[in-house]
Amino acid sequence: MSEIYVAFLWHMHQPWYLLPEGGEAVLPWVRLRAAKDYYDMAQHLRRTGFPCTVNFVPSLTEQLRLLSAGKIHDPFYPGGPQEAEEAVRRGLIPLPLSERGLPVPGSLARSEDLWTWFFLAWTAQTALEEDPRAERFRYPFSPTERDVEELQRLQMELIFGVLPLYRALGDSGQIELTTTPFYHPILPLLVDSQVAKRPRPEDEVPLFQAPEDAREQARRALFHHAEVFGRSPQGMWPAEGAVSPEALALLADLGVRWVATDGAILAQTLGRPPAPSELYQPWRLRLGTKDIVVVFRDTVLSNLLSFTYGSWPLERAVADFVGRVAAVGRHGSGKAPPLVLIALDGENAWDHYPRNGRPFLLRLYQEVQKQFRPTTVGAYLERFGPQGELSTLWSGSWIDADFRTWIGEPLQNRAWQALAELRRAVDAADPEAKKKALEHIYVAEGSDWFWWRSSRNPTPLAAHFARIFRAHLGAAWQALGFAPPETLASL
Repeated sequence: MSEIYVAFLWHMHQPWYLLPEGGEAVLPWVRLRAAKDYYDMAQHLRRTGFPCTVNFVPSLTEQLRLLSAGKIHDPFYPGGPQEAEEAVRRGLIPLPLSERGLPVPGSLARSEDLWTWFFLAWTAQTALEEDPRAERFRYPFSPTERDVEELQRLQMELIFGVLPLYRALGDSGQIELTTTPFYHPILPLLVDSQVAKRPRPEDEVPLFQAPEDAREQARRALFHHAEVFGRSPQGMWPAEGAVSPEALALLADLGVRWVATDGAILAQTLGRPPAPSELYQPWRLRLGTKDIVVVFRDTVLSNLLSFTYGSWPLERAVADFVGRVAAVGRHGSGKAPPLVLIALDGENAWDHYPRNGRPFLLRLYQEVQKQFRPTTVGAYLERFGPQGELSTLWSGSWIDADFRTWIGEPLQNRAWQALAELRRAVDAADPEAKKKALEHIYVAEGSDWFWWRSSRNPTPLAAHFARIFRAHLGAAWQALGFAPPETLASL
């Protein structure tokens, strides 16, 4: 067995889909991803005993709690609005198209056919292959309304099981559970949006400064995580791996022990590509009287898992991964065994793998356990601690080591300006009105609304994301006693 430590960090994230009135989810992704991916990922870990780090964003876990309590509804159910069925037919709700080991109906003319296929496509592969109730759906069949109802019940059972499964894995010590600021904001931009000009001085960036919001988003995340999972997290994956010295100083002050970000941030910090012994070690970042440990992901390995291996034959993909990790040991080491961090979204990639990624992940876990030393980030730090020391850190994210995906384009800038105008009005409000308005502002500070306003990320669902953003800005204005400005309609 090689003395190379391998740490997977699976980032589980969904934005806040609820409108201000509460209860209505504009889009069904919490429900669908929970029933298919979050459940599957937990079962793969249970089956293999594989140690890793799992990062949950509170905007996801809170919606999972509400969903499990029956307090969330969405229109994408049988018997829902007619436009929901039309959205499915027209592909506005993208369904997983990878091979699931199930027959694809030749026609979706009947409602029962459409909804059966829909629920099967969004059911965990583990349940499809192991739950006796799914047995008959592996072969050609003519579904009935009762079949649709049974699949709907099965989906809800899987959703109910997600948080208890991960809490049990955390309690056993097999996995380390970590978090992200509550509504997934780009923390450095909340502290001071002008940070975006550090990596890109030529960009036009509107002024937004709310360091108190950044602190509150992080503080709430730590409190919520302890409530859901029974203990405070030691680590954090900042939303989109976005970091700056100011944002990390804030996290260190709240007691966060370590954060993870992208390897390109280390390269920019050092002013050159890092040597393997530099990339594959944790670093202590000195921040005045505070410090925090920073670990940097292997960008290439993480992106291969996210975007490439799904189209490769299983054996070739696993062999390529193992070969690349093994090569780390041939480059020499630093003061301690190398730590190879692979960090990526824990749900989206599996749409593009056969059988929702189940065969690949089970084999990958098996080979990593056989040839290397899988670990959680926290367990590695307990044993070896950080080996390097940094006096500063580049400001940027996992995408191009800058912030351009969330700020700098005209539509994004208008959204930031609208948020800044609202934030100034809040500062002048009485305490009760301010408290109510801030609840909506925190939602609107989430990264996703700005992500979907980027020209890089076109989506037929853009109008739905814009609706949620505008609704919470409007509700904040109303909480302050003002009519929402007409300019919100253009965002």
